[in-house]
Amino acid sequence: METNKQKSRLIPACAMFLGSSLVMSAMMTSVKTVAVYDEGQKTVVYTASADPARAVKLAGLELAEDDEIQCLDDIADGYGAVQVNRAFPVTITADGRTHMLRTTGGSVSSILSDAGIALSEQDAVYPALHQKVEEGEDITVRRVEVRTEEVKESLPYESKTVETAALPYGQTRVATAGAAGEKTTVYRVEYHDGEEYSRTSLGSEITRQPVTEVIEKGVGGMIEYNGTQYTYSQVLSMKATAYTTEGKSRKHTASGTVARVGAVAVDPKVIPLGSRLLIRGSNGKWAYGVAVAEDTGVKGNKIDLFFNTYRECVNFGVRNADVYVLN
Repeated sequence: METNKQKSRLIPACAMFLGSSLVMSAMMTSVKTVAVYDEGQKTVVYTASADPARAVKLAGLELAEDDEIQCLDDIADGYGAVQVNRAFPVTITADGRTHMLRTTGGSVSSILSDAGIALSEQDAVYPALHQKVEEGEDITVRRVEVRTEEVKESLPYESKTVETAALPYGQTRVATAGAAGEKTTVYRVEYHDGEEYSRTSLGSEITRQPVTEVIEKGVGGMIEYNGTQYTYSQVLSMKATAYTTEGKSRKHTASGTVARVGAVAVDPKVIPLGSRLLIRGSNGKWAYGVAVAEDTGVKGNKIDLFFNTYRECVNFGVRNADVYVLN
């Protein structure tokens, strides 16, 4: 009977020990080892929770607004790792304003997206969109607009003067008014934030030719001689000499006409043969009268006047003459 009583006390005791062992085993099995990393520091904690925030709290770390917790390994497996990413400020300059954003990092593109800043294909962003933003870096967005612009440039006109017998000597008039031309140049202009950044010429063309100004200068005029009005195209200051055919067998001019008073010799390069002339002294004290250029034999700015006798030629000598080329 004593033996049976001892066995009955042992069974409950074993049962209690076995139950305690099972509970302890279950508790040991549910504890997880978690390494928590924060700004280069590692802290190992033990927790029954699979919540990474619980591990961070057990590590004695406080999270600020915008800080992030990143699981490096699955805590539910029993061994996990958690990374605390601290948020830092990033200054974004865009559209003439400065934006302040707190971020734990990422690419420039993702940070701009978080800030609600849209981009066009032409916009310039510094640093580049794919680059990762580190603490202390700022982001600048330049709004880029490309335009094609035409620039018109005035082309000056030339001026030339022509002589005309239709005007009195020395008088001028504008026969053709000058007009400026126009050159058009096409540019590719790039604007950054509304200000011109670069300008590249795509080509030029003259869209309107300038018109040359023509000024007429009068070389003609009107003169009275012996009561008759004569119009002339030009006045030449010349040296006048005298010649005669007295005592000579040849009595004809280079034009084939009979040598006579009123037929004079000229240089055809200066006065064309056949020209009607009015010849008188530059001092106004003598006049040969109206004559025709029919003979040659002189060179340059000279004129040889015909007289009937040798004595008249000697008396005339060499004189200064104004020779009017009549119309």
